[in-house]
Amino acid sequence: MAHMHMQHVESGDLPENIKEVENPKYPVGTTVELLTDHMSDILHAKAIVDGVYDTTVYSVTYSDTNTNDQIADHKWVVDGEVIYNGSVDVDDQVTILDKLMDGMQGATATIERITTEPVYMIDYYSSDHGRWVKNHQWIVESALKAWEE
Repeated sequence: MAHMHMQHVESGDLPENIKEVENPKYPVGTTVELLTDHMSDILHAKAIVDGVYDTTVYSVTYSDTNTNDQIADHKWVVDGEVIYNGSVDVDDQVTILDKLMDGMQGATATIERITTEPVYMIDYYSSDHGRWVKNHQWIVESALKAWEE
């Protein structure tokens, strides 16, 4: 389900200790096409890679801290944006530390999916807003392809 009501935080701030990928498939500055619909305006959007990172990536379900709306299968948060004790697996509970989207910070979330594929921070052209959205976090590598004019 696309998150229609959510507002991006465009700061580009990164979690502590996140590592850049040395030889990514799509290096910084590469133009790519987005193959995901986790936001209402993102499917097939043109994007520019801002950063590529090697970390554990989680899809989570949580209740918005402002509205109490259930947000199912939110893609994506990374290590350093969630807190948990010991190790974590699918169906475990974590606390979201980050404020990537309004209503996330401090929410208790359930892990839906875990991946270790490279994750990208991108700028993309939003058809909803008629402008470039800066520093969108996060897009997994499998949701990207090379841009074809």
